[in-house]
Amino acid sequence: MNSDDPAAALVGLWKLQEAFLVDGEDRRIGTAFGKRPVGYINYLPNGMMMTVVTDADRPPLSADRLAAPVEERAAAFSGISAYAGTWRFDGRQVVHTIEVSSLPNWVGTDVVRFVELEGDRAVYRTAPQVLNGVSSVVRLVWAKQPG
Repeated sequence: MNSDDPAAALVGLWKLQEAFLVDGEDRRIGTAFGKRPVGYINYLPNGMMMTVVTDADRPPLSADRLAAPVEERAAAFSGISAYAGTWRFDGRQVVHTIEVSSLPNWVGTDVVRFVELEGDRAVYRTAPQVLNGVSSVVRLVWAKQPG
């Protein structure tokens, strides 16, 4: 990957700063991953990537991940998104081709994020989607980590 390649700007580790929902008129309408979202996304120069985003306030399970009550496991599952695969970036959108995911329906699919780079900050937008019955766009704000 050379410095003229737009993908070079994404290579490295990014830490999540904000995650929120906006409506069709770009107004904040809610949170994504709770009031204290945490996460990382890592882009490798060989075209591989991985990410995990979660709600920092998810309560711990009362038992191991198989023995905990189904309600606790469902709450834990609904508060996390993790996946890995390959990536490509054209300077405007990044495409993640999913090979493994916490969401089984995503395996084998492409997840597209529209990207605005601002120095060591990146703002990702999803395409409009329906979450919990409400049409919205998820915005994720990332800060590039040193190293």
